[in-house]
Amino acid sequence: MPINEIHANLANTASLFVGILALWALFLAIRNRPLDGGWLGAAAIGELLLLAQFALGWVLWFQGYGAVLPRAWIHILYGAVAVITLPAAYAYFSNIKDNRVQTLAMFAICAFLWGIVARSGQVVYLQIP
Repeated sequence: MPINEIHANLANTASLFVGILALWALFLAIRNRPLDGGWLGAAAIGELLLLAQFALGWVLWFQGYGAVLPRAWIHILYGAVAVITLPAAYAYFSNIKDNRVQTLAMFAICAFLWGIVARSGQVVYLQIP
């Protein structure tokens, strides 16, 4: 399987995974439950998916696929934001004492991240042959 297909499929997987994380956090917030170890473990797996996606994107960039992107700098920006968002948000919001606010904040961050990953996929996968 070519690396650009792996990159595309990994983007779909990461998008679905982050969307599920957002819904899971919303479910926990509705039930007035804190983020548990299961959610945090899944968030770590989601971050690993995003890091793998980011690494494959750079491999594609250095193979010359960046030349076929209409706005390559936006795709790179979205990739960097996707990798940084989840750990930065957890580091910031983990200091909040109110578990419900922390859970709602992580829901909002995951929903934002889902939009970033989904939007980044629309930029590239229509363009790469």
